[in-house]
Amino acid sequence: MENNKTEQFIREHRTDEVRKLALASHPKEIDLQYALTQISGWQAAKSKLPLWANTDGIIYPRHLSMEQCTSQHIADFKESVLTAKLGKGLRIADLTGGFGVDIFTLSRTASTTCYNEISNELCDIARNNFKVLGRPDITVTCGSAEDFIAKQPSDSLDLIYLDPARRGNAGQKLISISDCQPDAVALQDNLLRAAKNVMLKLSPMLDISRALTEMHHVSRVMVIGLEGECKEITLIIQRDFNGESTIEAVDINSKGEPEMAVSSTKTADAALPMPIASPEQLLPGTFISEPSAPYMKSALFRTIAATTGTALLHPDTHLFWSKEKPESFPGRIFKLEGIIPFDKRSLSALTKTQANLSVRNFPETAPQLQQKLKLKDGGTRYIIATTLSNGKRVLLDLSKES
Repeated sequence: MENNKTEQFIREHRTDEVRKLALASHPKEIDLQYALTQISGWQAAKSKLPLWANTDGIIYPRHLSMEQCTSQHIADFKESVLTAKLGKGLRIADLTGGFGVDIFTLSRTASTTCYNEISNELCDIARNNFKVLGRPDITVTCGSAEDFIAKQPSDSLDLIYLDPARRGNAGQKLISISDCQPDAVALQDNLLRAAKNVMLKLSPMLDISRALTEMHHVSRVMVIGLEGECKEITLIIQRDFNGESTIEAVDINSKGEPEMAVSSTKTADAALPMPIASPEQLLPGTFISEPSAPYMKSALFRTIAATTGTALLHPDTHLFWSKEKPESFPGRIFKLEGIIPFDKRSLSALTKTQANLSVRNFPETAPQLQQKLKLKDGGTRYIIATTLSNGKRVLLDLSKES
């Protein structure tokens, strides 16, 4: 973008509120649409992609590409997983390059890297950004993933990375693998012809069981979270793998450090006992723990109980009880202050009090229940509406430990 006044405008206003900037009047020589895209992109990158935000000369794409790109912390984690599993010096190609975060990160330990993307605009942005980030050696090609892979000789690559677009033509979110573009289900044989290993990034809303029926040779399913929010499901597919997939959940903290990893196969998890806490054990001063989103998504509840020395409140209530505070737990830990029966008399005492309300295995949603109880949101008190092992519906009155 060769417009010195526009570049100056971006530098002067990059911390301003984008909506206000869009509504204000500006000199005609300012390319306002480009400037607003760069300002909003930099603001998003400040927390999501600090290396990019701190590098002069980066060009940012439109909002959707910034929204869908991998965060720097998650990209770093995936690169460490691949290095541990496959080693360094790999020949890697990203068939759906997007903003280029994943392939740039993977390139740090690769021998050759190729970024491929169907959008000419994103290819131009990638060429610029790889150069200013000090990696002009990353090859950039523009075209469809299908065309790219069709031209690849057998075993020409060690790893193919694929992040299919999860938005339809009307902007709707797509969850099924075969509905996304490119269709990884249809492409999988061709992918594994060109490379022995494939890393496939998918929606966090994906049904893991369905994915494992659609995709073959999946050695590992990684459910990856960032600060408690489930961000993506990533499959590692290996041509020669024919066993049962390992499912792993991990949450990455604000410093980019992976928290407690929980992993197992479905068969191994199902073989474990399911300890259930009786209502009589739920005494004040004992502890209730709640897995964060990636661990919930993994559904490895028996493994979590066995690993942390806890018991579930109910087979379908994914809350865990323990007499003592767990030494480690993949989520939040609360101290139980008391149990509030779910009856009119007990609930009336909560009217207009303040608490953080949530529900687990309960017939009403949190907004419905909050309206019924007339609770004010916030404060240091936590209430979880749930169902106990005897089928009784109660409110757990809690204070947060960690």
